[in-house]
Amino acid sequence: MTDSKEFELEKDRLAFTKAYMDRLIASQETGQEVLKKRQEDTLENLSFKDSSLRYQEMLSHANFMKMSREQLESLKHLRNKPYFARIDFHRKEKPEREIFYIGKTSLFDRKTQLPIILDWRSPLANVYYEGRLGEVSYESLGERYEGEVSLKRQYQIEKGELYNFRDIDLTTKDELLQDSLSQNAESRLTEIVSTIQEEQNQIIRADLKKPIIVQGAAGSGKTTIALHRISYFLYTMKDIFRPEEMLILAPNQLFIQYISEVLPELGVERARQTTYNEFVQEVTAIRLPVITQQEVLMKKLEGKEAEDYLSIAQFKGSKNFKRVLDQYLQQLKKTYKVQEDFTLSGFRIKSAKRINRLFYEEYSYFPYAVRVQKIKAVLQSELKRKKKQILEKMTYQYDKALDEALYGIRDPEKRKIRVSFLITRKEERLEEVKKAARTAVSKYMKNYPIADLLSLYQNLFYENSLPSLENNEAWSKVKEVTRKIHQKGQLHAEDLAGLLYLKTFISGIHPDDRAKKVVIDEAQDYSFMEIYSLRKAFHTDLFTIVGDLAQGIYHYRGLKSWERLQDEIFPSANYLTLQKTYRTTIKIMNLANALLDRMTEKLPKAEPVVRHGDLPAFIRKNNNWPQTIYKIIEELFCNGMKSFAIVTKSKHDALQVAEELSSLKLGFATLEEEQGSMGERMILPAYLAKGLEFDVVFLYNDSHPYQNSELDTKMLYVAMTRPLHRLYLIGRQPEDFLLGESDQGRYYEI
Repeated sequence: MTDSKEFELEKDRLAFTKAYMDRLIASQETGQEVLKKRQEDTLENLSFKDSSLRYQEMLSHANFMKMSREQLESLKHLRNKPYFARIDFHRKEKPEREIFYIGKTSLFDRKTQLPIILDWRSPLANVYYEGRLGEVSYESLGERYEGEVSLKRQYQIEKGELYNFRDIDLTTKDELLQDSLSQNAESRLTEIVSTIQEEQNQIIRADLKKPIIVQGAAGSGKTTIALHRISYFLYTMKDIFRPEEMLILAPNQLFIQYISEVLPELGVERARQTTYNEFVQEVTAIRLPVITQQEVLMKKLEGKEAEDYLSIAQFKGSKNFKRVLDQYLQQLKKTYKVQEDFTLSGFRIKSAKRINRLFYEEYSYFPYAVRVQKIKAVLQSELKRKKKQILEKMTYQYDKALDEALYGIRDPEKRKIRVSFLITRKEERLEEVKKAARTAVSKYMKNYPIADLLSLYQNLFYENSLPSLENNEAWSKVKEVTRKIHQKGQLHAEDLAGLLYLKTFISGIHPDDRAKKVVIDEAQDYSFMEIYSLRKAFHTDLFTIVGDLAQGIYHYRGLKSWERLQDEIFPSANYLTLQKTYRTTIKIMNLANALLDRMTEKLPKAEPVVRHGDLPAFIRKNNNWPQTIYKIIEELFCNGMKSFAIVTKSKHDALQVAEELSSLKLGFATLEEEQGSMGERMILPAYLAKGLEFDVVFLYNDSHPYQNSELDTKMLYVAMTRPLHRLYLIGRQPEDFLLGESDQGRYYEI
């Protein structure tokens, strides 16, 4: 029961905060007009004769305007919910208690510089998430502070109005979490910062100078926790890193659109967001059509011929392919060895031996093409310096010969001929040297191979002189299948890691494409080679890698364990786990976890928090099934459920469902991988549903029942762990969803 007097005090505090923000907003808007006028005056009075100081003044105004505009938008957005929590903290060295209100960003009193709102990422705010009252400590700027937390309070504020608050101990903390979990999918995503759990907080604030690998169960919040870690990273390292230097790699465009709404809340919307395939195609500038992992997966699921693709994916994603590429790079490196000295008109400027030493030793840490450019710069510099010496030496020699002719030849006629010849030849030779100097470097640089990335990569599969691969049947098969794909003007998705790896060593990644901090989501579906190539390309250890081995639907190419990453790519990585699932109910999770018992490998199971709900329901696919789900959707919608998804095993089934439901006009849209928009009612194959969540999920299966295989079991597990509240299975028989006698009681039939 909320104390009425306390409630009034809290309403007054919220009113004060909003009033202060309103005053700042009004001040900012006035300031915008003043700055805009100054900008216009500056531009009006600007001429090409003005000094650079005038340009700097104009730019500083523009930058300030941009900064103010961002602050203004942030203030306006923050006003609807300025803060979500409060702590009362009594520092040991201070006599009085301090009260701090915690929100998504800081707000300071401009006169006193005391915090009106404390940023959730600040060291002191960490005390709120640690989950206990009483004596606590925290660290800030290398100093340790001790004190006592006497109150932790959380607020329900909507559209600037206070509806309720609760003081937190362990019991009420569970109640608050339950309230959050009972919300719809659209509400939960943007409000995670107010319900971060202790184990999630530890991952967000784990050592920022080390890579981190997180095994997170379905629904454990690993994706949003990874994004919060970026936000915390930028807050803590704001003087070193900019959002544009962060890279978020997501499984598909649909997923990027899904997380896009939470990014502005965290202040990381300017972080680059893309998929691995799109990133590599952009940085390599190779835009050939790609046979994607998803296409191969669909072939496999629909029983089409896919074994060749699976076998080359397995090889190209492995460490074996890295060995192939390393051997190939060593061969390519040998082609950069020059045999000729660099000369100018017969004068040696730099010996081949010294030039090769530059390439193979002094510049060995640069990509090949960069080494060539640096050698070119050295030769230009050497030429410039030595050309002057050569011209002076030649002039001296001709002048000396002239003196000898003038004073040493007694016969006037012979002297005249000799002097005339020397004068003419001197001018000719000097001009020859000057002319040769203009093109000497460019001609010499033709000794180096032209580094065309695509051609070099394609030639690899015609290469027969890699010693360790002679008579290697697996490699022979990879070469054969790859050549056929390349001859059609296509690439296999697995080619992209190889291309990125080669580019790193041959020409390097352009500085604009480099990232200082990388987040990889659904990392279990990445191959060893994909992650290794990223690590090499960026030359950074600052990776946040999150995934769930139980959802590894690309098992033929993806990671089987996280130890491989720790041992061979990120030896200094922190490994953490998130096994509690906050997404779905106990009854749904029990059915999903039972699938993992079928697997031969021991996979980490999700541990559901205590949230009860209805048993999953099985609906037999007969002529009336569309009308059945029509009634279910109508009833659940009236009960507050908003987002609905029909998740199928294959694309074929997704199209079939859309056709069968079209006459009912339920508003379901069929989603494609490239699509970047989501609605509240969607039909999509299971591989696209990874990472997404919906209030209600219908699993549909007709033409391709789930088999008792690793791929099908993991695919079904992914599909079953998407709903927040209700799960329905639509098929011809329960066995189509791998439901056997041991599952009796875990579901019921409608």
